[in-house]
Amino acid sequence: MTIAAGSRLGPYEVLGLLGAGGMGEVYRARDPRLGRDVAIKVLPATVSSDADRVRRFEQEARAAGVLNHPNITAVYDVGREEGSLYVVTELLEGETLRSRLAGSALPPRRALDYAVQVAHGLAAAHEKGIVHRDLKPENLFVTNDGRVKILDFGLAKLTQREGAAGPQTNLPTASAGTEPGMVMGTLGYMSPEQVRGKPADARSDIFSFGAILYEMLSGKRAFHGDSAADTMSAILREDPPELSVTKATIPPGLDRIVRHCLEKSPEQRFHSAHDLAFDLEALSGTSGTAVLAAPATRAYGSAWRIVLPAGLLLLGTVLGALFGGRLLRPTSPEAPTLSYLTFSGDDWAPSASPDGKVIAFLSDRDGTPKVWLKELAGGNEVALTSGPEGAVRFSADGATIFFLRDEDGSATLYRVPLVGGEPRRVRQKVPGAAVSPDGRLIAFTGAPRLGPAGEPVLSIAAADGSESPRELARFQGGRLSSLTWSPDGRRIAAIHQDPGASVIPARLVVVDVSNGEHRAVAPYRKRGLLGVVEWDPSGRSLLYTQMEAVSISDLTGVGRLFRCEIGKEKHTLLASFPRAIGMAGLAVLGRNRLVLDADASRENLLETTASDAVPPRFLTHGSATDRQPAYSPDGEWVVFSSSRSGNWDLWQISRKSGALRRLTEDPGHDWDPAFTPDGKKLVWSSNRTGPFEIWIAEADGSASRQLTRDGVDAENPTATPDGLSIVYDSRNPKHSGLWIVRSDGSGARRIVEGQTVHPEVSPDGRYALFFTSSAGSNRLRVVELPAGSPTNFEIPGLSGNRGRWMPDSRRIVFLHQDENGRSGLFTQDFAPAKNTAGSRRKLAGFDPAGDTESFGVSPDGSRITLAQIEWGASLLQVDGIPGIEPGRPAP
Repeated sequence: MTIAAGSRLGPYEVLGLLGAGGMGEVYRARDPRLGRDVAIKVLPATVSSDADRVRRFEQEARAAGVLNHPNITAVYDVGREEGSLYVVTELLEGETLRSRLAGSALPPRRALDYAVQVAHGLAAAHEKGIVHRDLKPENLFVTNDGRVKILDFGLAKLTQREGAAGPQTNLPTASAGTEPGMVMGTLGYMSPEQVRGKPADARSDIFSFGAILYEMLSGKRAFHGDSAADTMSAILREDPPELSVTKATIPPGLDRIVRHCLEKSPEQRFHSAHDLAFDLEALSGTSGTAVLAAPATRAYGSAWRIVLPAGLLLLGTVLGALFGGRLLRPTSPEAPTLSYLTFSGDDWAPSASPDGKVIAFLSDRDGTPKVWLKELAGGNEVALTSGPEGAVRFSADGATIFFLRDEDGSATLYRVPLVGGEPRRVRQKVPGAAVSPDGRLIAFTGAPRLGPAGEPVLSIAAADGSESPRELARFQGGRLSSLTWSPDGRRIAAIHQDPGASVIPARLVVVDVSNGEHRAVAPYRKRGLLGVVEWDPSGRSLLYTQMEAVSISDLTGVGRLFRCEIGKEKHTLLASFPRAIGMAGLAVLGRNRLVLDADASRENLLETTASDAVPPRFLTHGSATDRQPAYSPDGEWVVFSSSRSGNWDLWQISRKSGALRRLTEDPGHDWDPAFTPDGKKLVWSSNRTGPFEIWIAEADGSASRQLTRDGVDAENPTATPDGLSIVYDSRNPKHSGLWIVRSDGSGARRIVEGQTVHPEVSPDGRYALFFTSSAGSNRLRVVELPAGSPTNFEIPGLSGNRGRWMPDSRRIVFLHQDENGRSGLFTQDFAPAKNTAGSRRKLAGFDPAGDTESFGVSPDGSRITLAQIEWGASLLQVDGIPGIEPGRPAP
């Protein structure tokens, strides 16, 4: 029975019926205690005696109630009224995704935006052990402001991950009608395991997600037949048409992500919604390829060497100087999908377990190079050794990790079980050691006796120490690196650097273990810098990385991945990257999948507080350049400019959930964003129409319009508290200085003459700070608004040119270097007619760990987000490399 308007359910006043479905009726209601409208789902009393429906209804309330995420509908309350159960949720204004689709496709950018939001919501639910199991367009709601909410956890399955770390829901495992053989879910969006009546886990949600994303992009259902049996058969046996075929504007990289979600076997899909969300974000706006910063060659050399040649160190310095700030678009014959596995800033030399589920690598994230493990499915990272170590390698059976440690000036090989424990010494004095697949022999670059100066010797020895080392092969000059055994244990491959100090040129060498015969293979680019070499799992080919270079002084900054077929010397280019990749490690994860170390400078957003109890945390990750952060007036969002889309665009990230959203999309550059004080508008500078001008738009980036007609360079907009005026600086030589314009674009006038940069209006709207520069130093000045009347306040001799007001308008924070040359944030009291230099002090708790380009202050002044510049390496997963097939080695 429908509940009449004006009736009450507990403390709630019913306002009207919103809709009805199999699980009950939904009403709009008013909560008089908090003065807000809510939605109430009611299970009618006539069916309250149905134990199964009551159980499912209660499970929905409990499942959603433990979740707190912007992309999941919030649950406020549950109750019972005259035998009827009800649950109270937030009231959403908008429409379901089913209504939004209406049988047609969405623009790819919007579909990606929705997909990223749903993936983040699923990740939050899965982290709590909750699987939705009925994901479909009807259960996704798009609010009027573009937020996507996941609805209806009525079929959610609560799971407890055995041995999982971190907080878990205390709710017991509930079957919700999941007896073996029972099919649960909605036909057309169910995973193959659900169709077969088998248990569903988080990967089932990922399959359903893939079907929804396919429909958003194509306008057609991924699986649909004339009958239920036909649809179920399609889910089990058929693949939907490729998106790039059904719609030419869909980038191939996105098509691959959808395919990865829709794998028939759960093991072949994305292992977590976190990984899925990250790949979608990396792809967003990049036309199918991720944008990577330019290279800075890592100073670690081969994964199996401890000492780095001086020439490679020099090359790393030159690469960093030449390419530290340049951005390039990656190129590849197959446009591989790129995703980052680690973000600590210093991770290198990866080695993969034989099943491709675990990565061992080196990291000095805590100050000491150690062996770390990363589980790809769960994403957990743990340190395995105490350090310092210089190389890492999985055993052929995957049960053991081998690593090198420098002891008394020589390399000692250790082994440690994958499950942890005390490392055991294997053999001393084995530099560059590589262990044979059966674990019986060790190859190393030392020799039982020293050869003539400059002659590297490849030696082998029994791992158990039962036999003395023996010389296997000797080379004329140079040095050997990157030793690696073939899968059958019959050959050893390495990189042989030519004699002399130069690291260019070099060649690949393959040595027969039975007799020491060896042959050299020239790389594809004879003057390129070789990084590492690894056997293809088939044993028929070598995979190797190379940095484009003609000489130390002539570098292109392009990293390439090649395959070389042994015996044919046929080189195939597999992929190209606009940076150094695989200079310290390369490992095969599985079919067409690799993991490499990737070197780059990065500029990410680091949020800090003055409290020791709240450690700094990165809001953004990866190799993109993220800068110029600004908080929303409610402090919940940070808007910033970023290069992650290939050019500069505006992005926004949620401080709570980490949800990332692209706000502008234009071939031109958009940067230096700021909110209007009411949070409803964004202002920024863009050159989309030629010269840089000031633009304004809604907070989501829509309805953008140009405000100024400077003609040369109008930048650094900042809004007055009433939002009616925008202050900015002009660098047009004819009228340079500080300008103010109304938010409708009228009334532009200059208020300060001369060269000015980076103005900011005080929170009380009475003043504006800005910077001028002369004789190599910067000066911070303040003028009174609206006329631009000068004050006596100034701070001369600054090393930086970024300043922000604190919320009380009585203090200014700015970038500067202390007397020891260390960058930091300083604060000084503001008084318009008084010298306050004596109040200058370093801002406690906000010391940057590295260089800082810009920063933003939260509305309450308790948090500061820094655009932190760092150099380091991360592990990069590359999917879609053709012809990489794990399996038995060739005979």
